[in-house]
Amino acid sequence: MTETRAIALRLSYDGAAFHGSARQTGPGGRDRVRTVASVLAGALERLYGRAVGVSFASRTDAGVHALGQLAAFVPPLPIPPAGVRKALDDRLPADLAVRDAGWIDAGLDVRRDNGGKRYRYVFATARARHPFVDRWAYRVGRPLDVAAMRRAAAGLVGRHDFAGFRAADCQARTTVRTIRRIEIAAVERAGEPLVEVTVEGDAFMKNMVRILAGTLYDVGRGRFDPARALRPLTTGDRRDAGPTAPPHGLTLVEVLWPHGWDRHGA
Repeated sequence: MTETRAIALRLSYDGAAFHGSARQTGPGGRDRVRTVASVLAGALERLYGRAVGVSFASRTDAGVHALGQLAAFVPPLPIPPAGVRKALDDRLPADLAVRDAGWIDAGLDVRRDNGGKRYRYVFATARARHPFVDRWAYRVGRPLDVAAMRRAAAGLVGRHDFAGFRAADCQARTTVRTIRRIEIAAVERAGEPLVEVTVEGDAFMKNMVRILAGTLYDVGRGRFDPARALRPLTTGDRRDAGPTAPPHGLTLVEVLWPHGWDRHGA
């Protein structure tokens, strides 16, 4: 039945030592740098004894982390998903793990058929460094005006042209996107005061979430007022938005998958 079914994998990774999720090949099809896709493909090849094509739901930049990335492949041998997950545990490095696995319809595309994505950007507001927190949070070392950030975020929610919130080399054909929600919370984790920006939407362009986070950071530190932060929606000019926040503060929390999968199928 493998010809009609694919295996979906829910992946978590520490992005610090990865050059992004997408495979980057050079002459002869050899991997130029270490990516999530290249490491996963290598583990699958060792498991099945042949090359396996893998698709990803979201393309994350170098240094960006993930708790719920989604990948899928059509298996060349009928190993049940639970067996694949267990076998990959022994074949993947410490910074990449398969958290869940199951059968899905092979006709579904995890990139196009997912139900949206949820990202979280974390700012560390204390001045002193923390060796654990600083791996996944951007240390700004100053208090942020969370109320002002929330007012700006409210104007970014909805369907807009986000041309001013993408990288200069972004190749997206359309710049209209829908942001369903942006939540900004002041929390404490590992004894550290943090500001977390959670963004959920249907799809995102290159660097879009990091530019949104950088713009909200400029509001929080008083460089922009909330209304000024919305100017890129009108002008479409990247120069009107804030900086591109560093990648290590960003985590792909979840790729929403509305179709479900069969964890118990043989």
